[in-house]
Amino acid sequence: MEDIAQSSPPELQDSETILLKKPEERLRLLVIIMGFVAMAVACFSIFILYETAIEEERLRLVDTAQSQARLIESVARFDRQHYPSNSFATAFEATLSQVREAHEQFQGFGKTGEFTLAKRDEDQIVFLLNHRHFDLNDPKPVHFRATEAEPMRRALRGESGTVIGEDYRGKMVLAAYEPVSELNLGIVAKIDLKEIQRPFIQAGAWAIIATLLLVAIGSWLFQRVTEPVVRQLETRNRELNDALSTIKTITGIVPLCAWCSKKIKDESGDWVKLTTYFDGHTDAKLSHGMCPECAEKLKGSISEKQ
Repeated sequence: MEDIAQSSPPELQDSETILLKKPEERLRLLVIIMGFVAMAVACFSIFILYETAIEEERLRLVDTAQSQARLIESVARFDRQHYPSNSFATAFEATLSQVREAHEQFQGFGKTGEFTLAKRDEDQIVFLLNHRHFDLNDPKPVHFRATEAEPMRRALRGESGTVIGEDYRGKMVLAAYEPVSELNLGIVAKIDLKEIQRPFIQAGAWAIIATLLLVAIGSWLFQRVTEPVVRQLETRNRELNDALSTIKTITGIVPLCAWCSKKIKDESGDWVKLTTYFDGHTDAKLSHGMCPECAEKLKGSISEKQ
């Protein structure tokens, strides 16, 4: 005979599993998830804005470096036309003096942005304009194979483009480099990477602080609103646990005597009375009564004897 008494139905077991979890832990987990998602969205947005700013700054530096290089080449061609063909040095110095004069009137852009102009002298990179930083009035040369001045090294190789690398100070910069072919020079327009990053780092810090504050306020309000519901769930949880603790079940196939239907074979293989078996496997208390069919049979038997 299958399942004389079934265990709790699946939906009841699922409810039990859910209710047995502490509401405080679920609320804490929800707050952590909310905070993580909010900070992830804020950081991702700031990262996208940072990448956009880098790209815009890159394009601006490229335009600036190329326009300055073409301007210097135009001045150099003009000076060559007004000097004898055998006096290249004089034409070069004339062009360089004009560039230096114009450079003295320009203090750079931003807090760290500047132009650098240099030539290659054997294994040295020799800078021809005063720097805005470091060795201001007496620019020191850099060895051509050193790690510093990477943008200028590429320009003097005849390359054109942008790079994030070390400048003549060893500082990381975003730079656009361009060769000045008329004079065999290189020009670089650059800005410190930290100057670009600084506003986004500050915005990220403020975004994290604001996110944590808003999540804290939101979780407090959420706790105040859901507190009655949590209390009700706790009460229902206790009631359900009390109910489940009083339930004993009979499961599986239990052999019942096919002849008398008054004995059951228990786990040890013994045939015991139904009342004995139920006492050991349930909290139900059996009492005696008589079904209508048996009552009719008994009544008929008594009538026959009379």
